[in-house]
Amino acid sequence: MPQCLRSKWQVFTQKLRRAENKKPYMTKRRKARELALQFLYEEDGDISNLDYKINRFYNDFAVESLKRDGFIKTKEDLNKKKDTAEILDFFSSIVKGTLINLKKIDEVIKNISKNWSIERMSRVDRNLLRLSIYEIIFAPETPKNVVINEAVEIAKKFGNDESPAFINGILDAAIKVK
Repeated sequence: MPQCLRSKWQVFTQKLRRAENKKPYMTKRRKARELALQFLYEEDGDISNLDYKINRFYNDFAVESLKRDGFIKTKEDLNKKKDTAEILDFFSSIVKGTLINLKKIDEVIKNISKNWSIERMSRVDRNLLRLSIYEIIFAPETPKNVVINEAVEIAKKFGNDESPAFINGILDAAIKVK
């Protein structure tokens, strides 16, 4: 290989390696919302032993997820880092708030999605709508457009191809009804 092409090839491969090693940027609140969705998906409305389940989920499942996304390096970092404490606090508040107000949240979803019952929705969509509507109604400190944007982005990651548009439509209607 000629020298000029070799140096270009080396530069290209270095950029590629850097891009592969670079973690995608994710906010602490996005991470907390993703974990909340995963918890709500697993429990799907069951509120028994809530504190125990939250702690078990966070210490078992969330550790690997936080490591994978670059928030911590070891399990011991979980209790040492300020970021993980903020993620746990927001995660817990969303999960508890959603499950405590589940009846009212499900009523809002039923009233908006008249042609699509809540039981027919995919488990991911149903629980993503639940936590997002919780934030819209019961946590007004978060701007509504931020809640919708976050839900759509999470739907792209965890839902099917139609989930982002479905989630966006239901949440947009929920804001207008509220």
